[in-house]
Amino acid sequence: MSKLSQYQAFVTVVEQGSITQASTSLNLSVPAVSKQLSMLESRLEAQLFFRSHKKLEVTEAGLRFYARCKDILRSIEQAEEVLKSEQGALTGKLTVSMSKSLCRSVVMEALTEFAKAHPKIRLDIQLSDVVVDLYTEDIDFAFRLGNVSDSPQIITSSLLNTQLIACAAPEYAKRLQAIKSLTDLKEYKFILPSSLNPHGMLKAFLSEHSFDFNNGVAHTTNDIEAVYQLTRAGLGIGLMLDVSIRDELKKGILVPVIAELKWPTKPLYLLSKKKEWETKKHQAFRFFIEAYCNNSQFKIEYSN
Repeated sequence: MSKLSQYQAFVTVVEQGSITQASTSLNLSVPAVSKQLSMLESRLEAQLFFRSHKKLEVTEAGLRFYARCKDILRSIEQAEEVLKSEQGALTGKLTVSMSKSLCRSVVMEALTEFAKAHPKIRLDIQLSDVVVDLYTEDIDFAFRLGNVSDSPQIITSSLLNTQLIACAAPEYAKRLQAIKSLTDLKEYKFILPSSLNPHGMLKAFLSEHSFDFNNGVAHTTNDIEAVYQLTRAGLGIGLMLDVSIRDELKKGILVPVIAELKWPTKPLYLLSKKKEWETKKHQAFRFFIEAYCNNSQFKIEYSN
């Protein structure tokens, strides 16, 4: 077994947290991965893991070695991609982090079109509402809603502005014609995430408009996709990004309601690592996404 295979097995075990999960990721048997780790420790004459019948824990020496192995594997991958790109089509993997609320948006359309244009590039899409560190999590790109902090380590590309839309299924919307403010809701209900960020824009907006959080004026769900499905089913008023329901609004499948209120807006950004980390595939991805999302076609026009 080559040193590189041992490094890959070691890095994968650290990242997956167990030999069993690493074996699945590497498409190897558990004994094969265990053997690679044992051979690596034997060759280095160092203990990389504390082992027990319950868990596998990385030693301090193992953590230091992990960072160096990760850099070695990344450098090899980049060198291979540079060589391949000189021969023709872009290849390799791009890891992209995004909020689940963007799954129905122009972002997904842009990723689809990019994949069509560069079929030899593999996309690893990771859904998370947690702001990840691109370097420690080894993420190539992250789509983020809302203002982001300036950083000399991060390239921030402004893509477009999004707006929350209060909408409902057509039959439910007909019953809301007299509703002009949140205090008029009474028996009508919003469909909201189970927990709202106490410092978030939506929580502040609802509080500012005297929304009654404690008097049964909202159904709740722990999944953003359920907000969409429950709204379409006519269970209540959904609050969703305009770019995620563009087609539904155009076709009248969902209808804007309580339009008198100026709902919060959020900018959408693409975050990537500083330029010295960029290969041709990174540049191609960033330029493609910027051009696609800045296209004027994503201005929302609502059906009457």
